Amino acid sequence: MHVILNQCIRGRMPQAMFAVFLHSTLRVCIYIAGVSLAAFPLSAGKTPSLTAVIFELSVLLTAVLAGEMLSYGLYATISPLVRNQAASIRDMFSGFTDKSRRVIKTALLFTALNAAAMLLLGMLAALPASPVRSLPETFGEGGTMLAAALAFVALAAVLTLPFTFSYLILLTKADAGVRQSFAVSWKLLIRQIPHFAGFVIYAGGKDLATVFIIQLLLFAMPRGEDAGTSVQLIATIASFIGILAEYRALTRGYLAVCIYFFSEAGILRPHGGPEGEPAVPSAGSGGGDISAGPEDAPNEPEAEACGHDTAGEQAP
Repeated sequence: MHVILNQCIRGRMPQAMFAVFLHSTLRVCIYIAGVSLAAFPLSAGKTPSLTAVIFELSVLLTAVLAGEMLSYGLYATISPLVRNQAASIRDMFSGFTDKSRRVIKTALLFTALNAAAMLLLGMLAALPASPVRSLPETFGEGGTMLAAALAFVALAAVLTLPFTFSYLILLTKADAGVRQSFAVSWKLLIRQIPHFAGFVIYAGGKDLATVFIIQLLLFAMPRGEDAGTSVQLIATIASFIGILAEYRALTRGYLAVCIYFFSEAGILRPHGGPEGEPAVPSAGSGGGDISAGPEDAPNEPEAEACGHDTAGEQAP
């Protein structure tokens, strides 16, 4: 799979990075609009009524739902690139135009899992002996919010990780239902989550290391009045490099998810082997197989890996 990943990085990285950037920008705009609209009833400074609370929760959950449907669109945009096929930016919005309603139903389940993570986090914070109560005194308000955000991300990842392939299953199997997509994703991933997570982290590679080093550098640099013009310039350049590295790492991670799934499904192979013959990727360490039963088999034929135009081209 790492061979296919390297081919994708060489051939389709700019298109994939633009798709990830557009997806991230749209999600941020949706979340900001949702939070702003939800906080509007609180602007008067009065105690919110039950109706206002329900309205706020509905707006926030709707924003999360829209973000999940955009995630389907991101996979719809990146997966053709992985398989050396044409992709359009319109694919980013394909979840909103899905007439079968499979996408919105799947997105609703993911939204419910995210809401469950938020509820569990709130219940843990409400416990009398919860260590969360001491965070404001230790880290301040900003540190507490960051810790809560990281805890939510970790908890949501635990709940949703076994179902990562659900959107890709909808994309490759036209008649797959929501329940089947979750069941097949669970079947593929539950026994090899460490291997899958390791491959995604491996895909981030040097970019993740770059982000970590830059964050340490920015933390150690002087700030405010102690920082001169040259230090501020260096910090600005380092921040820009860090943002690029973050997007590269994020893009490589999404590519890795698609590559892992298509390799497990047996419908993706590298462009060419060392002897001039295309090589078929292994099924991974966990032994999951999407084609274990006829009802689970994808509708897509075997495809060449990304990075090359294979029409009329001979292997080197």
